[in-house]
Amino acid sequence: MASSKPIQCGPCQEGKVNTKADIWCYNCEEGLCSTCSSHHKRFKGTRDHKTIDIKSYKPSIKAINTECDKHGQQLNLYCPSHLMPCCDECISTSHSKCTGIKSLASVVEKTKIEKSTQSVQKQIDSIKHFLDKLINNKSKNIKRCEKENDNIKELIFKIRKDINKHLTHLEKKLCNEADTIWNQEKSKAKDLITEIEGKQKNFKEMQDHLHTVIPHTSKLQSFLGVHQIEQQVHQCQRYVDDLKMMMEQKNLTSK
Repeated sequence: MASSKPIQCGPCQEGKVNTKADIWCYNCEEGLCSTCSSHHKRFKGTRDHKTIDIKSYKPSIKAINTECDKHGQQLNLYCPSHLMPCCDECISTSHSKCTGIKSLASVVEKTKIEKSTQSVQKQIDSIKHFLDKLINNKSKNIKRCEKENDNIKELIFKIRKDINKHLTHLEKKLCNEADTIWNQEKSKAKDLITEIEGKQKNFKEMQDHLHTVIPHTSKLQSFLGVHQIEQQVHQCQRYVDDLKMMMEQKNLTSK
């Protein structure tokens, strides 16, 4: 689509003259009238510039620079080793050891732009397809890993729940066993206390008999009475010795 507003000649405007442009120079990025265009084609620095009829110019299309970005000189040579256009300065500084340097114009003349465009487009499509596929795969991986992550956390929660259940069961079992052992030991201790209290009662009776009855009996009766009490004391002593031995064994076992 051609520009709706007439484009003025750039060089003429510099001279304060408004002249309608007949062509457009993509390199200079300005319009040129027929007179300025004639001079433009004769100058060495601008004769290779890309120009089109002003009616075909589309303002939305940006010109492709034909000058070296690094040195500001016209791109007029081509390095086949690096597959890149060069200016004279580029060749002398960066491509001095490269062989087969060609004229850019001859390379352009032999190049089939349409075929090159198709080749580049094919490469672009291939790269784009790969990147789209990569993004798609990564997106699927994210969803899959997110689901796996949720499943892992759910499994961890279940394991934790099972462990808690097992620990609760084990706690109850151990507490019941501890209560059973404690009740048994408490029962044994109470039975022993009752038994010892019985022995203490017997000792008191023997003492009372020894101090109240014996002094008021005949010598024979006293002898027999003391002898009986002595036998009972010996039995109690053996009972006490057994208790001491039992306690010592328990103390050794607990150490």
